[in-house]
Amino acid sequence: MTIKTIAAALAAASLCACSLAPGPYLDTKRLEPPAPPEQTAEKFPVHAIDVGYFREQRAATVPAVCPLTCLTPQTRGLYEYRLGIGDQLTIIVWDHPELTGGMGLATGTPPLPGGSAAPSPGPTQTQGATPIAPTTMSSGEGGLTVRVANNGTIFFPRVGRMKVQGMTAQQVQEALTKGLARTIRDPQLDVRVSGFNSQSVQVTGNLRTPASEAITDAPLTVLDAINRAGGALPDADLQNVGVTRDGKRHTVDVAALLETGDPQQNVLLKDGDIIDVPDRSNSRVFVLGEVNKPTSLPMNRGRLTLADALTGAGSLDVKTGDPRYVYVVRGADKTLTPDVYQLDMTQVDALMLMTKFDLQPKDVVYVQVSNAARFNRALEQITPTLQSLFYTVQLSR
Repeated sequence: MTIKTIAAALAAASLCACSLAPGPYLDTKRLEPPAPPEQTAEKFPVHAIDVGYFREQRAATVPAVCPLTCLTPQTRGLYEYRLGIGDQLTIIVWDHPELTGGMGLATGTPPLPGGSAAPSPGPTQTQGATPIAPTTMSSGEGGLTVRVANNGTIFFPRVGRMKVQGMTAQQVQEALTKGLARTIRDPQLDVRVSGFNSQSVQVTGNLRTPASEAITDAPLTVLDAINRAGGALPDADLQNVGVTRDGKRHTVDVAALLETGDPQQNVLLKDGDIIDVPDRSNSRVFVLGEVNKPTSLPMNRGRLTLADALTGAGSLDVKTGDPRYVYVVRGADKTLTPDVYQLDMTQVDALMLMTKFDLQPKDVVYVQVSNAARFNRALEQITPTLQSLFYTVQLSR
């Protein structure tokens, strides 16, 4: 009897697992729990992933809108490079080499289109009584190179110092022509920008050679900047490329530009823009619940379907998962009120619809547990306790 009593006492003590059982334990006596929230549980509507859902999405589709100014045939025709501090100009005054450092045309008429000089008259060609001398050009590039000073001006002989900051090369040419006309009869000038030093953009992130890119007289777009930086690395998230302008970051979907040629994503860059190409750490979806391998999956160039996510997680657990309740919970970045979608995989068209349902970054795919699995898990939890009670009763007899 004594042995049975001792065994029963030991069995009863074994039930006090919280105080006697070994293992990690945190003393909560010094912790003050938070006050319970005084609000009622909200209910969220569930949108079924069926044919009707895709019809509504197709009807609600709106054309893409450029987040800033994008390169189009119209904007390309209106594009003009405006001079800034540090830019270099090459100026040629035809027939007046003394104004351009001794280079350029010595006499005669300006060259013909294509760079060749005007043909000299033959032996019998005359203009009045004096033959026209042949036109010659220096073997060098020619021209006088001037730099835009810190006050935005340049100095040119016979014209003096003039303000050119914010002007185009064409406007500088017109201003110099007007200034030289006071001392030279019918002056002919050629003005071009030979050094683009005043305007640039910063290209950073997951690129092969991040660098500062100069803005020139050719329009510079976000795609051009990425290509000049050596292209994106394999783990770059081209769907969420950022263009920061005036302290505000604008998201550009370069992946859509590469895949579909969407012109509403080829942003035209300006001086001071910062282009950042992030990695795919923020472009992930999470697959939880009754799947064979709960995991997080990166999106491939901004694309991942519900079928891709379930396949990447090893599909549903056929023993515990309920195929009627496959949920997609969305809205982690936008609002605290999630959007919930449900797919019933017992329907014949569900296998097709799951390949067309595109996920978004930080979506959570959750597969519900079946009622039978919940019941079996409850039994697993109480079975050790029932066995202990059974053995206690047997020993006490």
